[in-house]
Amino acid sequence: MTGRKSLKATQGEETRATLIDTGARLFAQNGYNGVSMRTLAAEAGVNLATVGYHFGGKAGLYEAILREIIDIRDDIIPPKAEVASRIEAAGDDLDAKARVVDWLVDRLTRDLLGVGDYVWGTVIISRELVHPSELYPELLHQFFNPTFDSLCTLVRGTSPAPADPTEVVVTAQCIIGIIIKMLENSTMVCQRLGWESYEGHLETLAAILKKRIRGLIGLPMEIAQ
Repeated sequence: MTGRKSLKATQGEETRATLIDTGARLFAQNGYNGVSMRTLAAEAGVNLATVGYHFGGKAGLYEAILREIIDIRDDIIPPKAEVASRIEAAGDDLDAKARVVDWLVDRLTRDLLGVGDYVWGTVIISRELVHPSELYPELLHQFFNPTFDSLCTLVRGTSPAPADPTEVVVTAQCIIGIIIKMLENSTMVCQRLGWESYEGHLETLAAILKKRIRGLIGLPMEIAQ
């Protein structure tokens, strides 16, 4: 068996992954206090003791989910250095700067409003902003601050005129606020538009969001493609 994982180890990893996926969905839908250990176990298809074995209990599972979210932060929000590099390549061309904004908004739309791997994690992060847990300080340091740095870099670097520091912070907050609210209010938005979900409409959403966010920064709302 040298160099190969035992069947027991593989099954343990699969169970752990199932609990994380199930926990992320339930915590996103119901909040931390709205999820019981019994419900977690039943939804994951395991016995009650299994949650404790892998995570020490509900709190340990929630912490593991938050750490997974932190680990994929750069997959969701481009890091500051990548944003700065694209802005530098755009130079003084306003259309090129606008395309940098479009690139980032496309990423946010696909990863946060789509029905992919990140949707439940995004809802949990949104809940943490309103009802912080004991792990919020770590999230602030490792998730929220780097994310906000990327957005401030975008606003500062693509603004047609030198931006006041206060304006940069407020505009960056507006950008992420727009995306988060589109996620939180997805049911209402889809009802009003006659959609079943955002799936199949992400291109339409992205086009509108890119246009409005360009205008928010002060860039042309219509650009040459």
